[in-house]
Amino acid sequence: MAHSSSYYSDDEDSLDELTCPVCFDLYKEPIALPCGHSFCRVCIEKSWESREYGTARVCPNCREIFSPQTKLKKNVIIANLIENMKLKKRKVVDVRDTEHGDVNVKEGVKSGGSKSYCELCNREGAKRCVPCEILCREPHLKPHQQKGHKLVDHGVTIEELRCIEHGKAILLYCKDDESLMCVACTGGEHENHNVVDVEIVHAELKDVLAAKYHRVSESMQSVASQLQQVWEEELQTENSSIGADDRLEEKRRLVCQFVNESVDLMKSQINKRKMEKFSLLGKQREKLQQQMEYLRHGTSVVDTALQKLEAAAFVQIYNDLLKLVETMSDFKSVKTTPLTFLDFSKEENNLDGLINLNDKFLEKIQNGRTPSLDPNSAHPQIKISEDLRTATLTGTEHPYPEHPDRFDIYPQVVLSESFSSGLHYWEVDVSLSSWCNIGICLESMQRKGEGDECELGENPESWCLEKRNNKYSAWHDNQETDLSVPGNPERFGFFLDFEAGELTCFGDSRVMHVFRGNFMDSVKPTVGVYDVGDSVQFCLFI
Repeated sequence: MAHSSSYYSDDEDSLDELTCPVCFDLYKEPIALPCGHSFCRVCIEKSWESREYGTARVCPNCREIFSPQTKLKKNVIIANLIENMKLKKRKVVDVRDTEHGDVNVKEGVKSGGSKSYCELCNREGAKRCVPCEILCREPHLKPHQQKGHKLVDHGVTIEELRCIEHGKAILLYCKDDESLMCVACTGGEHENHNVVDVEIVHAELKDVLAAKYHRVSESMQSVASQLQQVWEEELQTENSSIGADDRLEEKRRLVCQFVNESVDLMKSQINKRKMEKFSLLGKQREKLQQQMEYLRHGTSVVDTALQKLEAAAFVQIYNDLLKLVETMSDFKSVKTTPLTFLDFSKEENNLDGLINLNDKFLEKIQNGRTPSLDPNSAHPQIKISEDLRTATLTGTEHPYPEHPDRFDIYPQVVLSESFSSGLHYWEVDVSLSSWCNIGICLESMQRKGEGDECELGENPESWCLEKRNNKYSAWHDNQETDLSVPGNPERFGFFLDFEAGELTCFGDSRVMHVFRGNFMDSVKPTVGVYDVGDSVQFCLFI
């Protein structure tokens, strides 16, 4: 503090309020600017002369711009307070001489130059404000810090945008003309325009861009979801062919030379269909990956702009960034071509028709893999067909004997075969049922009573798809997941990977849902039929 130390310490706070922020002495002929800040008349006039703003006038504290016609009015309140303090203390304040000549603001000294004088108080400068182009002592830095200006050590140079016409730093933005400008541009064609600090418009534009930018993440999630769907379908396509060659080779041995040509032809067709499907899936994946790469590149550009670009540089390329974000946000989903699931049962049935062997031998071959419902588990109103493949809800009770495995409340039935390891696939025809549940349950699931522990999909021991009036959902542990299914599938397919704890569910050719869990016990395929007269049929078992 520059005033005399003869004042008592309890008045130091009062003196701070009566000290000019330029010369750090008590105000000499204090004047008030329209922004509310006060200075010595000599100090503010010399500050304006040294800054070479042309006709513009800028407050050294808050950088507000004033018209050159602004009249400097004496701050009567501050002047009276100083006089009263002088009378009260009866001491003479050690102020500068009456000419105020010690405040020699260096004219022509620029912040990037070799000298290190503070351009407000003519003392040793500490930091340089990049946008304002001035050196300041520590007491003068606060207004620049509050406005978010970049401050660097004296002597450090930094490249920045400058006004082409006046060669000065870009500090302002004209909202009327949507153009960057320096302080010297405030006159002329920008007079009476809505001119604001470039930092203000920088913050506003960042908010606008950030609000639109969040939609890019939604586009990325959409692409990632479609990529995952393609990858899963590729995996299911590969899994669907497991064991097909072995079964075909077994049939080849039965009919020897007579069916060799037929077998080779069908294997070729199967492989061709698989390759065609892989080709289509590959094209879909490549297109999605290209879109993902485009989105990643775009997000990298926008992130860099948001985090690293200086205000003026950011504003200069803002329109390009906005157009890029809107392009990324308007991502349109790739329409995938419906692809038929590789159903080998039809080819195998055709081949069976070519095998001219006696019925008993064919039956012997097929019995090992023919699905059969367990009559001992069927609800009394469920009728089992003679081939043990179809379950029908009749509405009347059938004379089944008492059995501990029988469902006594819910119209459900399980398959005779259970799985405790390996890969398995089966299909169920649901075209003759309007309301049914198809899935699996642990062998330990309860069969007696009307609680959730006995109903398929309502407990942690069962997993199923539900068809109800052509609406579809997945159920497990009394939790429902609504499914969007195009059309009305006639067959539900199930691919069980016991070790992986996965049950993949298909509707005709499409993956409908994937259950993931940990099967702690062997499982059985299970069906439930809930409308009288409806039927479901097991039609394929691999």
